[in-house]
Amino acid sequence: MNHLGSHKLNNVLGQILLAKRMGKTRVIAETGAGQHGVATAASAAKFGMKTYALFSENDQVAPVYSISAGLAYPGVGPEHAFFKDSGRVEYVAATDDEAVDALLLLTRKEGILPAIESSHAIAEAVKRAPQLSKDNIIIVNVSGRGDKDVAAIADYLEKRNTKNQE
Repeated sequence: MNHLGSHKLNNVLGQILLAKRMGKTRVIAETGAGQHGVATAASAAKFGMKTYALFSENDQVAPVYSISAGLAYPGVGPEHAFFKDSGRVEYVAATDDEAVDALLLLTRKEGILPAIESSHAIAEAVKRAPQLSKDNIIIVNVSGRGDKDVAAIADYLEKRNTKNQE
């Protein structure tokens, strides 16, 4: 019986068991809706692991939103927590405007229509490129195709243009 008020428990248990098998002792969860953090904390406690969960200043969790449905998930697996804590990766954010602008830039310059998820990474590459020498190379994994996002991007651009004209 699940007393946590969360349907996320079955997913989190798999993540916790994997983390334990990998020898990890801590798990970090950003909780967009709150329940993922509760499930993570309960599962981690069951297996003697420390938990790191992020909430707002009022102990509430803001609703998750991203123009990209694929990025609007409020959880993080133990692998990402480990990579962040070990300093192997740095996680950054891109706004919807930055992601859409990056999508449009790559489409205009290279004829590649990236998925909006990948456009967030492209936006970060665009930010970092001016700080690097011409000899440096940036690799961005464009892992999806943007034809599935055309209607959402068109709606977003229409709203943005209307807002800018006000």
